[in-house]
Amino acid sequence: MDRGEKFAMLLQHLEKCSESIVYYDEIASIVQQIRQMESIMAPIHFHPNQVFDETKHVIDVIAKKYLEKATDNVHHLVPIKVAADGNCLYNSILLVMNNLMATADELRVRTIIELMINEAYYENIFSQFIGSVTFVIKAICKNNTFSELYEISALCNVLRCNIRSIYPKIDFREDMAILNNVFTPRPSIIANCDITILWSHVWNELDARATNNNVWSPNHFVPLMQSFVYDESDHSNMSTSIAVTPEKKTFKNNTSTRIRSPEFELSPSRRLRTENNMGTNFAQSIISNALQQHKSGIENQRQVRLDILKERALTSRMNETTEHRQIRLEKQKERDDLKQMTETEEERQIRLEKKKENARSHRRNETEEQHQIRLEKQKIRDQSSRSNNIDEQRQIRLEKQRKRSQANRAKKKLEKLASGNIDVQQQDIEMQFTKTEEYASCDGKSISGFTQNSNVKKKNSSCSPWPEPIPRDLKETCLQQFLQQMSMSALAEVTCAVCNVRSLVQTSKKVPVSKIPNIHLLKVSDELKDLILSTQSSVLRHSIDDTTQMTGHVQSSTSFNSASFYYENGIILYTNGLHQENKTHMSTLCQKYHVALTKGIIPKFSAANNMWLGDVPAELQDLTIPEEKL
Repeated sequence: MDRGEKFAMLLQHLEKCSESIVYYDEIASIVQQIRQMESIMAPIHFHPNQVFDETKHVIDVIAKKYLEKATDNVHHLVPIKVAADGNCLYNSILLVMNNLMATADELRVRTIIELMINEAYYENIFSQFIGSVTFVIKAICKNNTFSELYEISALCNVLRCNIRSIYPKIDFREDMAILNNVFTPRPSIIANCDITILWSHVWNELDARATNNNVWSPNHFVPLMQSFVYDESDHSNMSTSIAVTPEKKTFKNNTSTRIRSPEFELSPSRRLRTENNMGTNFAQSIISNALQQHKSGIENQRQVRLDILKERALTSRMNETTEHRQIRLEKQKERDDLKQMTETEEERQIRLEKKKENARSHRRNETEEQHQIRLEKQKIRDQSSRSNNIDEQRQIRLEKQRKRSQANRAKKKLEKLASGNIDVQQQDIEMQFTKTEEYASCDGKSISGFTQNSNVKKKNSSCSPWPEPIPRDLKETCLQQFLQQMSMSALAEVTCAVCNVRSLVQTSKKVPVSKIPNIHLLKVSDELKDLILSTQSSVLRHSIDDTTQMTGHVQSSTSFNSASFYYENGIILYTNGLHQENKTHMSTLCQKYHVALTKGIIPKFSAANNMWLGDVPAELQDLTIPEEKL
């Protein structure tokens, strides 16, 4: 299998993947496999032949008419005829390529790989003009599909060259400036050459309009080459000239003398080769000068093009509808998520730092109104995320919030203590200053009195500052915490359906009866079962409260109820720990025995462990919390 057949087979695989529902993932998988084939994925060395040769090339007459309607500086170029089979863009590249091994299938496959690898790059540039690159990749996978801007830009990177796009000035379009442009490779790739491509049509303008509601749109590409015509007039003039031996004048012994200077005539073949080389060198010099002038303006054109694209993107976003905006944001989010999944830890840290800096910059420059709007949006997002959180996530969030609150309170307390100590020190200094003034105002009658006052001053200065009063906020916080911990909701208790022991609601678990972990561990032994049956009356109660009612029909020998427990299939659950929620039988388990059942351990005080005490006496039922504690 030669190189062309391999790429044809790969293109067939890509076309099959494009027909799948999850076409993007399948195409990405095939692309990754193709990139590992080093034997056929070596870079292409592209050195185009851009001089028209009438022995090899055929002028496209229809395209020449369209070329006359293009910009003036390309009228001297010659459009070359290529096959109009949907692969005309790739056929145009092959025509100027000096590589007989390359095929249109290979260029199409390489274009798909380039678009998949650098999807974000092309999406940011062209998505607002011709749609998402994802749908374009799907279309390119089908052979003989007409190409657009994405393919031209991708070929610049595949071939490592600049491609000048020429679009006829027919039926003004908003993106005419983009179509008449020079497409360059990505900044990391250096272009080695330049080629020119013309947007054309297989029919003339009148016929093309007649078949498309009087609207002209291109459906064909042709390459443009430099024209070179060999002029034989100089050669004919040389051949008809008379062979005359040249002479030169010199002086010898102060006398003018003429001497002959022999000249040998070149052979006709030598003269012809010399003239051909001169013509070729002249054409190549023209091309090189044109390329140098063109390259000098590439950077400026690229900057202008980027500015135009940026302005058009802003205009497009300002005019887009809410639905289009949501679609664009969702696609951008998907691309960002995919990029974040593949990024390294270093790239992640850099991204987070940039995001943090941008957020700080926006917050410094925002107005009061923008500040309020941002806070409102943040509040809505937090509420939405909280409503979607499961119980475990909610507990983690509350725990983190509690730790942050404790840290903030401790920080504020330290700041208040520090400020209080400063105030006390200032008061001591003022008191000492006042006492010093009083000492200075004394008449000094008694030295002992002065000494006593000095001792008092030293004593006051050495004593510790007065304790700071407890802040009112701290008192209110302590009181609020006490009231919360002593409230009925905090002290509320429920009964465990396994051990019949009361525990706090906050630490208990509510589980559907059918989903109790390892429920088979709660089956009682046959001896305990016979004991329970012998102690129960033959007629079971049928009028049970809704919160403890499990069945409403006559129980069989494998299922019966009591006022205090529920028995079915050898499993005993206490009715105080059973209730119904939305027609679902729910059970309440204490945290200790829920963990035990999850680990596959029989609960210590369950009936399955022969810990059966019978019904609770009527005297001990309906006790208050203090009575139960006693």
